[in-house]
Amino acid sequence: MSNRQSRREQSKTRPARSTRAARVTPAKPQRPSGGGGSDLLSRPFMLIAGALVVVLVVVLGVFIATSGGSESDDLVALLETASTNIPTDMVDGAKIGSDDAPVKITAFEDFQCPFCLQFTAEQEGEIIEQFVKTGRVQLDYQHLPILGTESVRSALASQCAADQNKFWQYHNRIFLEQARNDQVGDEKLNVGRLSDDNLKKFAAEVGLDTAEFNTCFDSSEHLELVTEQQRVARQFGITGTPGFLINGQPLGAGTPSDIDAWRQLVEQVEGALATATANASASPSPAATVDATPAATPTP
Repeated sequence: MSNRQSRREQSKTRPARSTRAARVTPAKPQRPSGGGGSDLLSRPFMLIAGALVVVLVVVLGVFIATSGGSESDDLVALLETASTNIPTDMVDGAKIGSDDAPVKITAFEDFQCPFCLQFTAEQEGEIIEQFVKTGRVQLDYQHLPILGTESVRSALASQCAADQNKFWQYHNRIFLEQARNDQVGDEKLNVGRLSDDNLKKFAAEVGLDTAEFNTCFDSSEHLELVTEQQRVARQFGITGTPGFLINGQPLGAGTPSDIDAWRQLVEQVEGALATATANASASPSPAATVDATPAATPTP
């Protein structure tokens, strides 16, 4: 075999060579797992961002709802307004209103009682404005000091203020002190708010003759009166404060919840009185007795 034929045969048995280099396809670059710019629009991020927005809106709403002032601030404002609107010409000791008023409300209260504070701030001022000043109601404050020493001492002090015909200014000042200390939201008893020193300070603040007041207060001059009022309340079955008599009859369980409920009660009593008067005029009978005060149906 010739050399040329030998080389030809060898070439048949060798693997074929590629005529050009194989094309290498570059690997596709991987997206970084870290926080790249395009990741900000990814679905997980958008979900988290949305949740954060919702939380922020809720927190902002709560802040706005609660930033308008607390309940104690509202009570303070109401008491301060009521103190400037007392009809001083209609005051007689611890009574306010005309003796000729057809409806007489007796309120048994305790100066440490948070419910008495609420009644005084939210309802009493409106009762005075709408019914006392118009001659329809006379309001008589009496004492039922059941919550401790400071209840008794403040009752005595208020009666000393009544001797100088400034009971209602002094009574408002005591409740104002309780409102400023959030007695409704955080009740505390006998902690010094109504200490003897503070009660004397309040007397000076409302313009009382302090020498006369101090003599009355230091001697517990009105202890017998306060004790008697407490006895009368219990005689009518009133053991909690505030408790009420309407024309000498106990109001019963619960008290009107707002001024509209008081208006309904006053109108009910006035209507019963008018009916009783008309019946008495039509057929007078000396032996007959008529209870012109209807059974109270207060709003719980």
